[in-house]
Amino acid sequence: MSVVTPSFEQAEFLEDNLQSVMDQSGAEVEHVVVDGGSTDGTVELLETYEGRYDLRWVSEQDNGQSDAINKGVEMASGEWILWVNSDDYLLPGAIETLVKAAADQPGADVIYGDYLFVDAAGDEIGRKYSIPPSRFVHKHYYQFTGNHSLAIKRNTMRSLGGVGEKLEYVMDTAFLWKLLNADLDFVRVKAFIGARRLHEAAKTTGEPPPERLAEIRELKSRYELPLFEKILPDSLLAATAIGIQGWYHILDGRPEALRYLLS
Repeated sequence: MSVVTPSFEQAEFLEDNLQSVMDQSGAEVEHVVVDGGSTDGTVELLETYEGRYDLRWVSEQDNGQSDAINKGVEMASGEWILWVNSDDYLLPGAIETLVKAAADQPGADVIYGDYLFVDAAGDEIGRKYSIPPSRFVHKHYYQFTGNHSLAIKRNTMRSLGGVGEKLEYVMDTAFLWKLLNADLDFVRVKAFIGARRLHEAAKTTGEPPPERLAEIRELKSRYELPLFEKILPDSLLAATAIGIQGWYHILDGRPEALRYLLS
């Protein structure tokens, strides 16, 4: 299994990422870090981890995060790919959980689970409980999972063309939409796989810049909307999507997930 980490000027958080991959057990894990030529101490940090585990890295100018992700996928040799950004990290037992699911479900193309939201210090501030793949929820509320809690077969990711390199802000949402519209076998595990860090320097934190808003509009234009979704107000569609997620959580026997739906 290969973990691909795009990185640029994130030395403040990168060590948590490196340590989280190094500490995984249950399977051999290759870690591919593709850095965009950082000057904040990232290279020196990567050098200190060389030889401590199966780490491969490059630091050179690239064309942004999406380009770095696709480059990392090409460098990776594992059958499965996890894309975990440099300010995010894996939780203990994540790889072991995913490997077991892959062994139990040999026909799977995608295996995914839950994730935590953490702050800059790494303290938990929220949770995202995954649901079965849902185009409706994806369109009108939120992603059914996150890239940091999802493993996809490398050949599948390549066949789908990887991550959209023209996107700088919503490449994860666009990629998940691509997965939802492909003929793939999804396996969901009821376990927390990764942690998504919310901090002031993150691209998706705070007031969205015009470029991000433009990407969101462009992505939404790709969504196929039946007539009722075109005529109903967005607020009602969002409320319905929340209700669908709540129903899934009840069916899963995970009522504790309900308190995190609106947070």
